[in-house]
Amino acid sequence: MMKPQTLFLLLLLTALQLAAQDTTFGLFRQKEYYFSSSFKLNWYKAVEYCRSRGMFLLSVRNAEERAAVIEYLDSTGYTKTHKGLIAWISANDLGEEGEFHWASTGERVNYQNWSETEPNDYKIDDCNGEDCAILEYWSEGGANYNYTFNDRFCGREYLFICETLPA
Repeated sequence: MMKPQTLFLLLLLTALQLAAQDTTFGLFRQKEYYFSSSFKLNWYKAVEYCRSRGMFLLSVRNAEERAAVIEYLDSTGYTKTHKGLIAWISANDLGEEGEFHWASTGERVNYQNWSETEPNDYKIDDCNGEDCAILEYWSEGGANYNYTFNDRFCGREYLFICETLPA
């Protein structure tokens, strides 16, 4: 029969080993991230999913936050096994066309990290405009697709990234 202390240590080591293998969650620069690398949702459902986990859809408000997100995504290995990434972030102009705000904080999007010619509110079949933003990366896309923003139709399903906000 095992001593309770030995059993506790074995359980603790097993839990730590399993946690080390899970790259879905990550803690970088005082924020915790969640990346939905295995399923896609539309922008509205992605917002709901993040909130149900006590998190918010990602905001990238400056170059430092962008670097932290890139570091986190690199740690997941996703960009090593996929040539591109399209993931919802919380920026949107649902309130007023052309005025992008972060849904997670209410702040105006001041960090100019848009892909060239974006945001452009491209109309699909002269019907649906693009009011929600994605973070976009293509390994062969150069600077224009190097974790830059692009506006897309909110009803499309993409991967998404959640975050905790600093206190």
